[in-house]
Amino acid sequence: MAGVKRRTALGVGAAGVAALNIGKARAQATAEPLSAVVTIAGKTFAFSQEAGQDLGDYIAVTGKFIQRCIRCEVANIPLSVYFRPDRNSERAEVVFELGRVFSPAPENLGAYSVVISRGAQTLARIDVPEHYWFARWRWQSAPRPVVADVDKLTQYGLLPHFTRTPTGPAMAGLNMMPLANGDYVDLAVVSEFTSGNYTNAPKLLMKADAYQALTTGAGNAVVKLTALKNSYSVMRLAGVQAYMPNTGERPDIGLVTEPQAQFIATSDQDALDVLMSQAEAAGTMPWHMRDERQNGPFDFTAYPNATWYGANAGSPYIRQTTTPVTLDSAHQPALAYMPFVLTDDPYFLEELQFQATWNWGALPAGYRPSGAQAGIIAWNLRTLAQAARVTPIAVPQWLLPNRYWVQKLTETRQWFEANYVFNASPERQIFRAAGSLDNGRREALAPEGTWIDPWQDEFLVATIGWVVFMGFADWRPAFAWSIGGTIARTSQHMGWVRAHATPYRIILRASKTAPVATSWAQAWELTKSIAKKTYTDANTWVDDDMTYLTYTRGALVYASKLGMAEANEPLAWATAQLKARKWNVATKWRLGPAI
Repeated sequence: MAGVKRRTALGVGAAGVAALNIGKARAQATAEPLSAVVTIAGKTFAFSQEAGQDLGDYIAVTGKFIQRCIRCEVANIPLSVYFRPDRNSERAEVVFELGRVFSPAPENLGAYSVVISRGAQTLARIDVPEHYWFARWRWQSAPRPVVADVDKLTQYGLLPHFTRTPTGPAMAGLNMMPLANGDYVDLAVVSEFTSGNYTNAPKLLMKADAYQALTTGAGNAVVKLTALKNSYSVMRLAGVQAYMPNTGERPDIGLVTEPQAQFIATSDQDALDVLMSQAEAAGTMPWHMRDERQNGPFDFTAYPNATWYGANAGSPYIRQTTTPVTLDSAHQPALAYMPFVLTDDPYFLEELQFQATWNWGALPAGYRPSGAQAGIIAWNLRTLAQAARVTPIAVPQWLLPNRYWVQKLTETRQWFEANYVFNASPERQIFRAAGSLDNGRREALAPEGTWIDPWQDEFLVATIGWVVFMGFADWRPAFAWSIGGTIARTSQHMGWVRAHATPYRIILRASKTAPVATSWAQAWELTKSIAKKTYTDANTWVDDDMTYLTYTRGALVYASKLGMAEANEPLAWATAQLKARKWNVATKWRLGPAI
């Protein structure tokens, strides 16, 4: 924890801290109270700031604002309304959350309308198409501006390192192929349309929130799409996947999302618009488990055995219900963290805490702090470390404090060290695999229980590397352990042929009951024989798809930046392979030196 800056995390310097007293001195004691009238199915429910419970003030890290939070509930509707006016400006916001963690009957709401007022002045009228249980949305009189400097955020370890190359407009938020007429083809849905599966493709776009279908081309039936700016609307997803378990090189999965990476790398305004829209869309995710008894996100210190995994997996069991959004820790995007460090908007910090809370409770009580899949470990760790890094020491009761998140991160590190770093099994100590060898399903070129998937391990390596750069030096042994497999597969000295540095599967034993290989050379012989791997030049990547090599390179960037000399030659090799093939590396994996 040494060296982690708490109050100057946004890169604005210590002067902001000295200005924290300005808000109360200029408090708007005479400001008219806020109110919201909700009309649903012909019934009206009136929420008022004056009738609510004051949950305390958020004092901005920058010292530029102090935001209040007053919670209001009314009878016969499980909707909570949070009135959040600033004390030292005219800005106000109103947050609408649906759900009670101790409710016996979770149920989504249908369409309703809202009128928001300040005193006698009507501020907004909003039509809400539907509202999912444990989801939320907000109205704000003005968005918080970007107040942080990207270079300083990177310097402090708050953002991954990308080479800064300001350019023209980016294809923000999309895995897109440009067309001659200025339109784009979204590669995420091409396969759905070319296979004739017209039903599922719109679901991937969540009613085309972020994109607009222009035409359906003849022949291969590819839909042409164009990006829409500021595309978020209530209970929609701004292009984020509705079915989170979907696999593939999605633009919303990684250390950061693709639009976030594009903004870091290029300062592109379109990318900023999309990442902020997607941050608002995080409210649509049904992961907002707030303890109505304690007012903050659900606290597992108070309820250590609670879960929403299943009725027999812990107590109390928090019931959920079906919504159009399916959550999944193994394929979970980071939507709110970067918007928070850019703006210091506590709505996004709260969102980050809700996401980290959901991840903890999504596992059975006896299986925490993380799962047995590299992707789950990686993205849960990413979100948890972010919460531990940027949550201030002192927060109001509608947020969980920094010490809570630091403790959860410590528990995760101790669990990881016990189960991985100090695990004597060959798949851990030799091959540095985070997945479970026994759980591997049967595949055409990979028998059941025989293989590991190294490309997922690269997600974990890169995540741990970033966690170390955030300032959590106690994760350094975990990084040294995890990078070992990456270096072995990309060096020329461990017996593995690096022409296949990051295959889809590595075979570690001939059958589920056979002994595990005891060297990388043995693993190569098994993989070559069973998975039918061939090569001409051991130093030339052989697969058509180099996506997995981009993950490997990202992991090696962190090893090199952390001073591991043995990573430098493999990093240079991986970079050269991508350049030689002119591979279009997603911005979110263009870590370190320019490719």
